[in-house]
Amino acid sequence: MRFGSIKLALLSCLALPACVLDVADDELADEFDDESEFDDETIGESQHAGMSLNGMSLNGMSLNGMSLNGMSLNGMSLNGMSLNGMSLNGMSLNGMSLNGTQLTGKNASGATLSGTALVGAKMNATLSNGGTLVLRVDAAALLPAPNNDVWAYTVRYAQAGGVWAPLCGTASNGVPVQAVALAGTWNNGSGVTGGGSWISSATAFTFGCRGTALAKCVELGYKPWKTVNGVSLRNHHQACTRMIRADYCGDGKSWTVDGTQINVYDSMAIQADAANWPVDAEWLPTGARCIQLSRSFTTQQQKPTCFTAKAGACGNFTKGALLIDEYKP
Repeated sequence: MRFGSIKLALLSCLALPACVLDVADDELADEFDDESEFDDETIGESQHAGMSLNGMSLNGMSLNGMSLNGMSLNGMSLNGMSLNGMSLNGMSLNGMSLNGTQLTGKNASGATLSGTALVGAKMNATLSNGGTLVLRVDAAALLPAPNNDVWAYTVRYAQAGGVWAPLCGTASNGVPVQAVALAGTWNNGSGVTGGGSWISSATAFTFGCRGTALAKCVELGYKPWKTVNGVSLRNHHQACTRMIRADYCGDGKSWTVDGTQINVYDSMAIQADAANWPVDAEWLPTGARCIQLSRSFTTQQQKPTCFTAKAGACGNFTKGALLIDEYKP
């Protein structure tokens, strides 16, 4: 599956969380004139198998997948979605900010709006080929405990003819898949230096579809805006995105098959070791520190390019690993 990075640039931002919005709602329609700029049918594809396995995730279990954030844009990504022009009911919103996963802004009267009060808000996105896309927030809700501090948004994008399609696709029951907003962006390159890396930004944020690496790692408890015992979880979240996607070499290339079951645990006891399976690898924000099993790969051609350099016995945190995963044979 192709994976794109929804890089949401908050142009004119002072710093996260803060930016001034000055484009009126009626300007949004002008941004969506060229229907040939992307394939409507591919926008919003997502791999969200296992989204109902939250109970397993609480015990360290997770279904891994190849996708970073679940967006398939027919080879394109959203890079430059601006909140400079976010509007609600035809009125510009001001002072937009992102606190954790919660989007907040103010209307013309100075009233603070967040959560469900932002339902109906529209915003512009710029595609990597220079095209544009209009997004709309159709729902906002807090996730169930223990993630009841995480806001998830149902986001749709405008198609020709006034049709709005779910940005993250739909689950098997037909319900649109939600997205989680996260500060910064991720390099969507594969097999290249910097691929899969988080990029700090005071002017951008990313939507990650639930069930894919960015949002799944948040729901596993690795919330990059939080600290545990004075330690930021930013690196744990980044290490988790590498682990979920089996990005052993830390270059954005996934070496797994969607739906592979893994057992996840960490050095902060956020996730406990819940299975007695063979160790796969130890993980850092830059990829695997060492690889023991390499999951189900059986031939040298299938193994990660960095396998030989990183192969060896592993399975503890004594050498700096943040996370460990075990593979179900």
